[in-house]
Amino acid sequence: METASTFVLLPGTHWPEPSFCGNSVSAPGGPAPDGDGCNIACAGTLDEACGGPDRLSLYERTAAPPARSSTIGNDDGMDIIVTPRQLIATSSVTLSESSKLLSLSSVDPTPTPEIKSGWYYEGCYVDGAGGRSLSQGGAVQGQMTNEKCRNACRTQGYVLAGTEYSGECFCGNTLVFGGAPAVDGEALCNMPCNGNQTEVCGGPNRLSLFRFYLGNEPPPSSTTVAPSSAAPVATGLPDGFEYKGCYVDGPGYRVMQNQQPDDPRMTVASCSNSCAKLGYDVAGLEYYTQCFCDTQLRMDAYLASDNAQCNTACGGDTAQKCGGGDRLSVWSSQKKLKITKKPAPVQKVGDWAYQGCITSYGGGWEKPLPWKLFNETGNSPSWCLTRCAKYGYMAAGLEYGVECYCGNPEGEPEAICGAGNRLTWYKYTAEEPLYVFGYPQGDAAGRYEFLVGGPVIPLIAQPLVNGKVSFLEKHGTGPNGTGAYELDPSIGGDIFHAFRELNGLKTDVFCSASLTMPDRAGRVINIGGWSADSLFGVRIYWPNGAAGVNGTNDWQENPNELKLQTTRWYPTSMVMPNGSLLVVGGENGSNGPPVPNMEVLPRVGGLKHAQYLLDTDPYNLYPFMVVLPSTGIMIQYYNEVRILDERTLDPIKGLPKVPATVNDDTGGRTYPLEGSQVLLPQKFPYQEPLEVLICGGAGRAPAWGIDNCVTIQPDLPEPEWTIERMPSRRVLSCMTTLPDGTFLILNGAEEGAAGFGLADKSNLNAVLYDSRKPKHHRMSIMANTTIARMYHSEAVLMDDGRVLVSGSDPEDDKHPQEYRLEVFLPPYLTQNKARPAFTIENRDWINEAEYSFRVTGSGPGIKVSLLGSEASTHGNSMGARILYPRVDCGNWPTCTITAPPGPYVAPPGWYRMFVLNNDVPSHATWVRIGGDPARLGNWPNTSSFQPLPGVGPVKDLSSSPSNATKAGGQKFRA
Repeated sequence: METASTFVLLPGTHWPEPSFCGNSVSAPGGPAPDGDGCNIACAGTLDEACGGPDRLSLYERTAAPPARSSTIGNDDGMDIIVTPRQLIATSSVTLSESSKLLSLSSVDPTPTPEIKSGWYYEGCYVDGAGGRSLSQGGAVQGQMTNEKCRNACRTQGYVLAGTEYSGECFCGNTLVFGGAPAVDGEALCNMPCNGNQTEVCGGPNRLSLFRFYLGNEPPPSSTTVAPSSAAPVATGLPDGFEYKGCYVDGPGYRVMQNQQPDDPRMTVASCSNSCAKLGYDVAGLEYYTQCFCDTQLRMDAYLASDNAQCNTACGGDTAQKCGGGDRLSVWSSQKKLKITKKPAPVQKVGDWAYQGCITSYGGGWEKPLPWKLFNETGNSPSWCLTRCAKYGYMAAGLEYGVECYCGNPEGEPEAICGAGNRLTWYKYTAEEPLYVFGYPQGDAAGRYEFLVGGPVIPLIAQPLVNGKVSFLEKHGTGPNGTGAYELDPSIGGDIFHAFRELNGLKTDVFCSASLTMPDRAGRVINIGGWSADSLFGVRIYWPNGAAGVNGTNDWQENPNELKLQTTRWYPTSMVMPNGSLLVVGGENGSNGPPVPNMEVLPRVGGLKHAQYLLDTDPYNLYPFMVVLPSTGIMIQYYNEVRILDERTLDPIKGLPKVPATVNDDTGGRTYPLEGSQVLLPQKFPYQEPLEVLICGGAGRAPAWGIDNCVTIQPDLPEPEWTIERMPSRRVLSCMTTLPDGTFLILNGAEEGAAGFGLADKSNLNAVLYDSRKPKHHRMSIMANTTIARMYHSEAVLMDDGRVLVSGSDPEDDKHPQEYRLEVFLPPYLTQNKARPAFTIENRDWINEAEYSFRVTGSGPGIKVSLLGSEASTHGNSMGARILYPRVDCGNWPTCTITAPPGPYVAPPGWYRMFVLNNDVPSHATWVRIGGDPARLGNWPNTSSFQPLPGVGPVKDLSSSPSNATKAGGQKFRA
């Protein structure tokens, strides 16, 4: 009994908790006259009696004390001096009920179990055998004490509280993952609380465990079962299964994997049969209800010193033993049980080198290596490091055996794969790194500048052939606003000078699609909407005026005269090789059912069903569309790619799935897992296959932004994706094609998806992707903005080479609605380099014909880039394309340009021509290439869309018949 360690001759117990000590019994103490009354169970050991009312259970020490003296502090702060003959070490005390000093009754006491209420210490318990024994953390203010932890857990409604490692607190209502009394008792609960050095707060993988009793729990049984070392016997086992012994399991690791769900009715037979049915030939039973299945024991597993240490009864049969705390009862059909050695780190794996074992605390993105993969059947350093390298990561770690961060693994059971909160850390050490980011400084990093406040948050931004930019927003969103505006970048000043308000929209353009048509006026078409008639909407705008010169036209729309064949919200539109307009996909209104089909404008035939769009709903909205030089049409939706026949629109080829994140192959690139797509430059003589670049997007589990770009050449016989690391995660991204062959990646968030309030952690950094450099060396980290550009932000190239950055409409409680417009100046505009200029008379080109232009402000070493007209919405730059045509300057300063071939290398339409000197671009001039083969200039021939531009050579863009209508509203430029 505990009193035996109080170093006196005559200890006695009275009631369940008090104890009394002395060297003799003073009067009137003596044997109880009735020989009865010591019938109260001890609080610490319920099968022993601790006195009773006015009764002491009296004991006499009979062992000889050691010859030494000591000073021991008592509870009231006084020191008790004891002589060498009085001091007894706890381990050597032998207690017996005295028959020499007092003649006591021989009647055995019958204990009455105590009804507990409040906190009680339960003992030193194992933690971390396969996870936390108490699953919830306790929130403690300041340094740790046991009382603080108990109070924190009780406040959270838990009845179990445990302190660990001096300063950790954990809470729960049940013990999990093998939480059980430590086999070595209190030995490893040896760390003082950092808030009270006189208390013990657990230890390494040990909990000082407390339980809160409500006072209504059933009393524990006082029946004890003596341990037995006889070999267990069980029936109903799979063929060949027999008992192999009691094995030590941990602490801190598992010697078996593949834990099955806890079974309160578990028996040896039920666990063994479950394992056999799963194909395993080793079954391990632990702590009443836990069953493990495997093909071997691991970690140099060894037998317990005594088979009796497997002493917990099975949940379903108390006559059988199911292991114990940190002990496994092992049954197997193997004649000789396979036991693998304790793993050791593999020092060298290909180009990777082992760096050591590092701590790995935190969750999600806060972990030192945040991308987490699971591989329960083949995790190994080789598998983990290869996967990480594929996605461009140069640090990797393994944890808990089955976790890989970019486990005793099944694939390599003797290669260590970390442990709880520990990473086996590897570093990529090859001479050629997996990626190299550029870090330009000063002017070489470009810069953001404020441009002007805007009247709306545009859903669609679109450069126009008149040198201006069209903004479209939800119709009627702002007070007295039309939702349609035209920005003239050449006009400075405030919002009322830089913008012209347009009228004419009849329905809501929310989440629609736009294009510049190849007619000779460069009219803009907008299709789709989000409710009622707007879902069928077709709207047209004829830009006129010029930089600094007001236009006069308005939007034209009449749902009774022109509309789509079906409803479309979040569709994509594209100019086809024959000059017609292809409209693809969408939904039937706000969060409605999918619209898995296509149609052509002007209307030809009915709807073309696309089963693949139905199969991937709702992750395929605003799909990316590309006309290929091979004559096909590429469609990229969600994480899939198909090549369509340009005439029938039937799929003729499937490409490999688009890679997403290193730990989630189900991530996507199109809305709502929104990334961006552009086309890398096509160069004369156009022999190299076209290459597609897609950046950003999001995973689905978890919804983290994707931190890579991928490229593919879809016209190759067996195309494959190349993955290039980005410097940061990015979803809701925008990507703008620049005239020097670089691409600006900007805007968005680091986690979440498209939609109101669905993304967080704005990405303020711009990244420049330089297609002129070798792959994996193309990314440079550019200047930062201070403005969060989240959902409904856009970025387009202006004619002067700056990038116009607009919007952000997250509608959350964290990020503002953003009306300010910025421009990003790429490095070609920030380093005081001379800009070339040019003039060209003919702006209506026939494919592969030659045209003359005259250059000023430059030497003869120039080149020309042609950029397709773009309309940016939701990460999709519809119409974007870049080509480097043949240029001959033998008659300097007059040069000759050869128009690119059509209609597959350069589909018919409007392009911006830039002259570049040392990659510094001129101001753009708009040219049309390939004419108007679908004769859109004569369409739609209804009264509401008059006048029409007609078919023929390009007209003077600065003037056109006015269709302006008068309307009230804010006072913008007339």
